[in-house]
Amino acid sequence: MSPRTTDNPGKLRSREIVADDLEVITDLLTAGFPKPRSHWVRALKLLSTRAVPDGFPRYGYMLETRTGAVGLILLIFARAPDSGTVRCNGSAWYVAPAFRTFAALLLVKILKFRVTHTNVWPARHTWPLIEGLGYKRFCSGVFAAIPALAAKTGAARIRRVSAAPDCERFVPAAELEVLRDHEHFGCFSLWCETGDKSYPFIFRRRFVKDLPLVPAAQLVYCSSLDSLVSLAGPIGRYLALRGMPFMLMPANGPIPSLVGRYFGEKPMYYCGAEQPRLGDLAYTEVAMFGV
Repeated sequence: MSPRTTDNPGKLRSREIVADDLEVITDLLTAGFPKPRSHWVRALKLLSTRAVPDGFPRYGYMLETRTGAVGLILLIFARAPDSGTVRCNGSAWYVAPAFRTFAALLLVKILKFRVTHTNVWPARHTWPLIEGLGYKRFCSGVFAAIPALAAKTGAARIRRVSAAPDCERFVPAAELEVLRDHEHFGCFSLWCETGDKSYPFIFRRRFVKDLPLVPAAQLVYCSSLDSLVSLAGPIGRYLALRGMPFMLMPANGPIPSLVGRYFGEKPMYYCGAEQPRLGDLAYTEVAMFGV
C-alpha cells in the first residue's frame, strides 16, 4: 500500500488508532517490517485484549492522508511492576518513505503524555531524531551469557508459573499478576526460591542473529540484576534443559562473574522523570511481541 507521492502534506493528520483501523494498520506493519502478517495480527490482538491504564490509548497513533494510512507507532501503556507508575513503550514506529519527513509528528504526539517513555533498541538511523526530542540512553548494549557455566551457588527451587497449579499459595498477588500476564504474552515466568528468599524472573525465547539455530533466553524482568547474577547457575541450567543455553540481558558493559560477551551499540532510550532500571523490560515490545 504505497501512498502517492503527490499527496498534499497539508492533508496529513495524526490521530489515535481505533479498532476499525486494525486491518489497514496490519497492512502497513506488514509492508514496513520483515515480520510476517501473522506476527502483527497476534501483536494487535494482544493490544486489543490486555488491560490498559485509564485515560491512555490502547493501540497508539497513526498518520493518514486522504488516500489512507501512511505511518504509525504502537504504544504499550502499563504500570511499572516496581513503582506502579505508568510507563509507555513505543513500538513498530514506521512511516512510508514518501512521508518520512513527518515521522517526528508521531513522537511529538505521544510525548504529551507525562509518563516515562521508553524506546527499546531503535534503528540506528533514528537515534539522532529521538535524542533531539529529549530521549536519553539508559542502556548501551547487550550481554550474551552462558549462565549454566556460572559458579555453583546454594540450592534453588525453580518453578514455572504456568506449570504450578497452586502458585497462589507461594507467589505474592502483585508479582503473580505480572508473571501470569507475561505467560499470556508467550514468556517463561519463573519463581525461584532459595533458602531464605524468593525471586521472580521472566524470559522470552528468541533467536540470536549470528546463531539463528540456537535459541536464547532474553531477560524480560527480574527484581534486580544482582539477584539474577547470583542465581545464574541454577537458572541457566534450568533454561538450558529447555533448549535455551544462552541468556541475553541489557547491560552497560561486560559482567565479570558470567561467561559471555558484551555487544555495545544496542542502546535503549527513555524520556521522563523515572529512569528505567536494567532488568525491567516488562510490558514492552520485547515481552509482548518478541522483538
